[in-house]
Amino acid sequence: MVIVIGVNILITHTDLDGVCSGAIVKRYLKDDAKVIFSDPRHIADTLNEIDKKADKVVITDISLNHDKVDLAVKALKGIKSELIWVDHHQWDQHDAELISKFCTLHVERSPSAASLFYRLYMHDDLISEKIAEIGDDADTNTNAMPNTLAYKLGISHKGGKFYLLNEFSVGNFEPEMLDKWKVELKEQILTAEKIVSKLSVFTTKTKKRFAIVDMRHKNASGTYTAKLAAQKLDLDFIVVIYNCKSVSFYRGIRDVDLLQLALNHHGGGHKFACGANPNVTLFEKLMCRIRKNYMTREIKQIIDDANKI
Repeated sequence: MVIVIGVNILITHTDLDGVCSGAIVKRYLKDDAKVIFSDPRHIADTLNEIDKKADKVVITDISLNHDKVDLAVKALKGIKSELIWVDHHQWDQHDAELISKFCTLHVERSPSAASLFYRLYMHDDLISEKIAEIGDDADTNTNAMPNTLAYKLGISHKGGKFYLLNEFSVGNFEPEMLDKWKVELKEQILTAEKIVSKLSVFTTKTKKRFAIVDMRHKNASGTYTAKLAAQKLDLDFIVVIYNCKSVSFYRGIRDVDLLQLALNHHGGGHKFACGANPNVTLFEKLMCRIRKNYMTREIKQIIDDANKI
């Protein structure tokens, strides 16, 4: 089913950097854009569903999984719009060269996609500068700014991503829902501390320390819990299971390149923060619904591969 929309289309990632990037893009487009959230695994499908004759399409904070390149190219060939794609994740060079034939592609290292888009297109805009600072704080998982963790919590709620993107785009950094999110955040921090207190520490073949954090059915932030675990348990990296089809990897207190682990399991991202998209059989989907901590075959393989880092 084709998404029939207005003059401009904004496609951005589902995390806080994606929200920040989207807010800056919305200012760049003078608030004239239909917002769509997507991710590396689904961006080709998203491109297939949009209005192919929109005036301008801007994609930000979304890399392209290598196994989705052919589908993305097929979709891009049908798009008649001016297309800008800005991303700060690591791309396969051949994939980037191929995609750049169909759009203006900017793939550069940056703490966040938000700050990259700000530098490229909105460097004279003070509100965009502030949004970019939040994006940097969030995507590096520094969380030093007073409201970053509350923002992360807020976008996990239904409608939260659209709400915060729109608020940021008009320069409102203390939206009405913020106080409610802060109260909820205090409860989540307590939950994260309990989770960390029960973790086991494993050692890889090269003597790196890591932990496996199963966030399924847990009311807490995976990124915050991972960082807390690294600090309290002296970890080199953390494996976080969000659900049977989403596993993320975060560096701990020392630098460990985790990207290849993600790439080996249909994912991508950065060297020090990335994610896998495990394949799941029909039987495993059923078991994941029945048993809350069910470990699929590929999640087990991911853990085995983590042990070899």
